[in-house]
Amino acid sequence: MKVMWFAPPAVALAAQGLALPGADAIESTRTRGSDEQFDTLVRGECDAVVTAMDNVFAWNRRAGPGDFCIVAQIERTTPLVVMARPGIPSLAALKGAGLLVDAPGNGFVIALRALLKAEGLDLDDYRFIEAGGVKERLDALLAGQGDATLLGPPFDTIAAQGGQQRLATVQERYPQFPGQGLVVSRSALPRFEATLRRWLQALDGVCQHAVNAAVDTTEALQRTGGVDAAGAAAMQRGIPATLVPDRTGVELLATMRRELGLPGADDTYDTLVHTALLPR
Repeated sequence: MKVMWFAPPAVALAAQGLALPGADAIESTRTRGSDEQFDTLVRGECDAVVTAMDNVFAWNRRAGPGDFCIVAQIERTTPLVVMARPGIPSLAALKGAGLLVDAPGNGFVIALRALLKAEGLDLDDYRFIEAGGVKERLDALLAGQGDATLLGPPFDTIAAQGGQQRLATVQERYPQFPGQGLVVSRSALPRFEATLRRWLQALDGVCQHAVNAAVDTTEALQRTGGVDAAGAAAMQRGIPATLVPDRTGVELLATMRRELGLPGADDTYDTLVHTALLPR
């Protein structure tokens, strides 16, 4: 089974570090952007992707199987920080700015648009510059190819060290913003369902350890994640208490789309989420 992600999620790294059964059931590859994830899913070149849950709203409206669903929530939340070049003091000051994004119509850009709308900025007050995944956006921001972008750890820290400014976080305004989800095509599931169940069992084991404090996973994260103790502790905090996608978080995404007048506002948790594969 092949899984594509922007960066290895903490829950998967911890499962490997703890050598839980099923932790090595998958092959993983890094993506450069959500459009690449969509294309590889449609072509059957990968089986599942770890991605922004909002992508499902848009992907099911593109030419393709139209049956993408979220089978698990892989992280508690995705910390998202608006980082801008020097000289931009606030979100409101992004009027006329060029914003570096992965995709202009889906994913984390929806949260960014919601933040800017709350500051009185509409879609025609700024422009999007497609730059790819989080690493690619960081590089583009540092190279002066745009004025601001959304970054998560550790890329926001790297940006700050490079002289960029922190303007706001998504979580400050939307504390229920959900973490990334594991997304598959329902029609493709029979091809890899048995392997997916084994892997989800391993990830669930990490969640149980985290909730019950039965095992300290920080040492495992240091080994597999290549981070120090502080970095491992930060990753540990991102591990969800359960793999079941958070209903409030998914519904928040639909609300954002509704407020922005985007397709998908009427999609529901029950049509987007498929939890039958999760351990009971």
